[in-house]
Amino acid sequence: MFFRRLLPSSRRALVACIALCAPAAFADDVKPLTAAESQTFWGSEADAVPVVRHAYKKENEGQHFLYCDELHLELFEPALRGIGGGYAGVGTDQAYLFIGWMRPTFAWLTDYDPLVAVMHKVYAAFLLEAATPADFLTLWRDRKAGLAVLNRRAAGDPQLQSMLHVYEQQEYYALRRLEYLARPVARSKVRTFVNDAEDYAYVRALVGARRVRPMLGNLLADKGFKGMGEAARKLGTVIRALYVSNAEQYWRFSDPYRQNIQALPYDAKSYIVRTQASKPSNHDYRYYLQSATQFAAQLANPKVTSVYEAVPFVGIDDPTTAPLTTIEADGKRTLKWTKPPVKPPVIAPVPQP
Repeated sequence: MFFRRLLPSSRRALVACIALCAPAAFADDVKPLTAAESQTFWGSEADAVPVVRHAYKKENEGQHFLYCDELHLELFEPALRGIGGGYAGVGTDQAYLFIGWMRPTFAWLTDYDPLVAVMHKVYAAFLLEAATPADFLTLWRDRKAGLAVLNRRAAGDPQLQSMLHVYEQQEYYALRRLEYLARPVARSKVRTFVNDAEDYAYVRALVGARRVRPMLGNLLADKGFKGMGEAARKLGTVIRALYVSNAEQYWRFSDPYRQNIQALPYDAKSYIVRTQASKPSNHDYRYYLQSATQFAAQLANPKVTSVYEAVPFVGIDDPTTAPLTTIEADGKRTLKWTKPPVKPPVIAPVPQP
């Protein structure tokens, strides 16, 4: 609607601007892996299935989180758009959003829940089948068509029955989430892989080139992330975005967690991408971008024991808005809102160790 209301000259100018501002990496730039690269990327060891899958609330332990409920991930888009490098992160649909924005050369889709990896197999089958975002969404709307694609593309896969089950159980919720991302996100006019042909084509190309690896990666275990770090170094890439959602609210910073974060290669452009649940305040989350090198340095201090000592708490008095706090390598902080809050926010300082 926004686009149609523009005058023809304005529409032409907008299209030209988008073309000029597009990142350098396009779908045609994605090359197949060599045999050696494939072995390095896919051959690193994954973690075992955990005995307990922690959650923010005790009653949610063991729950499967197969679609995202973070409403304002578009707050991350300006910082992530076109930064390249490698991507690693938890969750399901979030990964494809970030891949479309970042244009990474490799993506590790990590999670402690094996059903998340199964859900990624469903996504991969649909991405390879569907040439456009509209076709992709159709496979979530049309169960008969979706099941037919899975049966054909995953024939012989030992996890086919799990894929069919997950799709049938999650089809409605995933579609509702994807349609939200296609609106565009929160009326912000941000391009996503389900409303922009270029973002979608890049995601699809990266999956098709086998440069997207779903894997069991547990931030509290001792193999997956360390192997991922070694693989990234061999492949000559750095992790430009590590997305942990609000998982850090599940635990205090243990030695395995510190070692896993520090095992990944970063550079000056790398971010830790996280959220903190704030449902009672705004039915959503607080959003945080933190320099990965700065966070790795914080973790070297044993007195920093939780995420609440790593980033500042931002009070939310207006339930219709959400904050983004960005922390750069030099410690400089900036605060942005989806819309200005009614009252000045309460910002608690980070405790000094």
